[in-house]
Amino acid sequence: MRTLIRRRKLLTLGLLLAAVVAGGTLGYVLITGCSLIDAFYMTIISVTTVGYREVIPLQTPGKIFTIFLIIMGLGIVFYVLETIVEDTMEGRIRKILGRRKMERNMAKMKGHVVVAGYGLMGEAVCREIAEARFDVIIIEREPRRFAAAEERNYNVLNADATEEDALKAAGIEKARVLISLLSEDADNIFTVLTAKEINPDLIIIARAMDSANERKLYKAGATRVVSPYELSSHRIVRMVQKPNVVDFFDIVLGPRDVGLSLEERAVAPGSDLDGRTIGQAGFRERYNAVVVAVRREGEMIFNPIPDFALRSGDILIVIGERERLRDFGG
Repeated sequence: MRTLIRRRKLLTLGLLLAAVVAGGTLGYVLITGCSLIDAFYMTIISVTTVGYREVIPLQTPGKIFTIFLIIMGLGIVFYVLETIVEDTMEGRIRKILGRRKMERNMAKMKGHVVVAGYGLMGEAVCREIAEARFDVIIIEREPRRFAAAEERNYNVLNADATEEDALKAAGIEKARVLISLLSEDADNIFTVLTAKEINPDLIIIARAMDSANERKLYKAGATRVVSPYELSSHRIVRMVQKPNVVDFFDIVLGPRDVGLSLEERAVAPGSDLDGRTIGQAGFRERYNAVVVAVRREGEMIFNPIPDFALRSGDILIVIGERERLRDFGG
C-alpha cells in the first residue's frame, strides 16, 4: 500500500513537471515567435537554472514569463528530488530497522522450522508452515529469491545453507525441524550432514531430485526423504485406481478452512489418557473424533479396538472436526 501511494505521488509530480515544460515551450513560442526547439531549450535551462546562454532575445514580456517559469518549475523540480531522496532514505531506514527486528526475533526462536531453499517448492512449503502458525527461518543464497521471501515478511537469511555458519545463524541448534529443498542433491546431502552434526536430535526432511540419492540422504541423517517425481507419479496412479480415496485425503489434509482434519497427538506422561482405554477416553463424545491409528515404539496399529489401553509415548492419529480437535491434548 505504501509503495502504491509513493508511486502515485511521483507520477503526479512527474505529470506536473511535464505540464510546466509543455506550457513553458508553448509560452516561448507564442511570446517570442521562436522555433519549437529553441522554445524547449529555453524552458529546460530556465526550469533547471543551469545558466546557459539565451538563444533568443527576451523583451519585457519574455523576461516576466521566464521569472514565473523559473519559480514554478524550480519548485516542482526540488519537490520531485526531495520526494525521491526522502523515499529512498525512508526505505533504507525501514529495511535496516526491519532487518534488526527480524534478527532479534530469530535469536529468540526455539523449536522452529528451518527451510533451506526458497524455490517453487520452498515457497509453497513456507506458505503452508506459516498458515499452520509455526515459526520458520528461511536460508536462501540467490538474491532474487531472497528478496521474494523478504517481501512476504518471512524471517530469511541471505546465505548458503551448506555452510555451517549459515545453519547456526538460523538457530539450527534450537530448531525442531530442518527442511532441505536445495536444487542440487549434493547440496542437500551436505546440508543434512552438517545440520545433523550440529543438532543430532533434529528432524530432517530432505528433497531428492534423483531417487538414487534417497539412500545417501538417509545415511547422511535425514529423517524423511521426499522424491517429488515419485510422489507425483504415485498420486496420479491413485487418482486412476481410487479417485474417491484421493478426494477424501485432499479434504482432510487440504486447506485449513475445511472443517475436517487429521491430527496427531502424543500421550504425555501423567495425562488423563495415560493408562486409559480408547473407549474410556471418550474421543467421540468429547471431541466428535475417531482414533484411526496408534503409533507405539515405531509400530503403527490401525483401527485400535475400544479396549486398547493407551500409555505415555503413544502417538494418536485422530480424525474429526478441526475446531473440536483444537482442545484435544495428549
